[in-house]
Amino acid sequence: MTYIQWLSLGIILIVLEFFVPGTYLIWFGFSACVVSSVVFFTTLTLTKQLLLFSVISAVFAVFGLYVYRKIMQRVKPPKNAQNLNDMAAQYVGRSFKLVQEVVDGRSKVAVGDTVWIVECPNNLKSGDLVKIIDVRDGVVLIAEKAGNK
Repeated sequence: MTYIQWLSLGIILIVLEFFVPGTYLIWFGFSACVVSSVVFFTTLTLTKQLLLFSVISAVFAVFGLYVYRKIMQRVKPPKNAQNLNDMAAQYVGRSFKLVQEVVDGRSKVAVGDTVWIVECPNNLKSGDLVKIIDVRDGVVLIAEKAGNK
């Protein structure tokens, strides 16, 4: 391939980054641009060009992973979005009524149009108010009788 073809491929990949969700096409685009500059100054067979592209792409991919990891470590989610994708954790601190008797330390609470499994003291009955204090495995709510500290 000529350096113009590599440069065109690099520009196409970089532009595609704007339209395709993800963050890795840009690194392959940069790799193609680097290969373009190498091919401009030297003569390489297609096999050597592809090998060079593969090695440079791997280096850029690792570099991209490092860059994105550093960015994500600095970005803190806002307080109101910390449990955005964790429905069970959103219920911690709220109170709900039991919809059935407690059997072996488990019952159920109605939350909106769903029913959640809740672990609570055995001495509670259907209709008692419980406060969610913790979540286990994302699906089991841990509760205590409302009003307890």
